[in-house]
Amino acid sequence: MRRWGIAGGMGVPVVALGWWGWVAAGAGDVEVRVFQFRPGRVDVETGGSITWTNRDDIGHTVTSGAPGDGAGRFDVTLDGPSATATVRFSEPGVYPYFCRRHPAMRGEIRVQ
Repeated sequence: MRRWGIAGGMGVPVVALGWWGWVAAGAGDVEVRVFQFRPGRVDVETGGSITWTNRDDIGHTVTSGAPGDGAGRFDVTLDGPSATATVRFSEPGVYPYFCRRHPAMRGEIRVQ
């Protein structure tokens, strides 16, 4: 598993609100499945982390920002099936992200 951080901190338990909607998370999980981030939007407490797991047969990335803006805070690669990466969030804010290989894949992390 790869771990990336915006800064350090401790996580809190995950509370799932819906596969398609918001999820409140501390040490949360997002799956990459059928060219989608699931759930697509996640709430996390300041200091919490999100772990992405690739369930597709091909590689993806988790890259903060939007395609073409190049101002990302994190950029991790999920090389293939079962690959994981974790990012810790220590600053409140909204963090959109996408897959560099498949720019239509988008997600959002809201840190409170």
